[in-house]
Amino acid sequence: MPRSSSPRRRGRLALALAVAALSASGTALAEPARVATLLPYVEDALVRMPSDRVTVVAAVRRSLHEPARAGVADLGTPHAPSLEALAAARPTLVVGDRALHGALAENAKQLGVELLLVDASSVDATFEGLLAVGRKVGVEPEMARAVARSRAELAALALDAPVATLALFGTPARWLVVTERSWLGDLLGRLRFASVAKDTRGAEQIPGYAELSDERIAATRPALVLVVTHGDPAAIRAALDEKTAAGGAWSGVAQTAVDGVHVLDPALFTANPGLALPDAARQLVALAVPSAGAQQ
Repeated sequence: MPRSSSPRRRGRLALALAVAALSASGTALAEPARVATLLPYVEDALVRMPSDRVTVVAAVRRSLHEPARAGVADLGTPHAPSLEALAAARPTLVVGDRALHGALAENAKQLGVELLLVDASSVDATFEGLLAVGRKVGVEPEMARAVARSRAELAALALDAPVATLALFGTPARWLVVTERSWLGDLLGRLRFASVAKDTRGAEQIPGYAELSDERIAATRPALVLVVTHGDPAAIRAALDEKTAAGGAWSGVAQTAVDGVHVLDPALFTANPGLALPDAARQLVALAVPSAGAQQ
């Protein structure tokens, strides 16, 4: 007389029969979604998700000299991704930034690939974009948990008192002021950094980052200066020191910056860090703690 099977054995048998039935009917099991991302923070989030449901097959570089991860097609820079490499990677979904990659819609259509454009211009928009990606590729519960953790960590971080802050984005060719219309400006506002350039209006070739004259920047009176670099941090720091030195165009800014002029970690601040926004927030708050305490 045969022995009765255990629940675990019966479960394995049922799964095997289901697979066999699918094979016999000619229906293949669903493969993981193949995603190409033009945003590094989306890649960071997706590699945390179950690999049997989603895989990143192509991604842009985090910096000019930092190639894509091994096994992932290198699409080049976010501003000019390689369409040839994108096509060769055969993604089923391309994730891009609404402000930067809208012009790729026709290219995606010709490649037969779905293009999902998300908004990364604020903290909430960043998280909502990640949730949209999660829904699209079938990892909504996992992505929702990851976003909830980041949101909870951010909610616990803020200065006790506002700190007058000037945030700059420096490149080898120009200096831009970070405005509240960018993810970093929005994050700073949430943390109670008081922008001395709030509501600044200037040319914005990069959305959320305004070009201002040296005179307008020199007229600000920050207690803290934060600098994001795009390019060689050492060269940009040297250029900054020249501007803020005695007799420099921004010497007055340096004199009022009692909490110093800080070049931020490029890994967290050159581009939106997505789920790592709390890590960026902790670094910012740590820089401002002396001033916050003095103003209480």
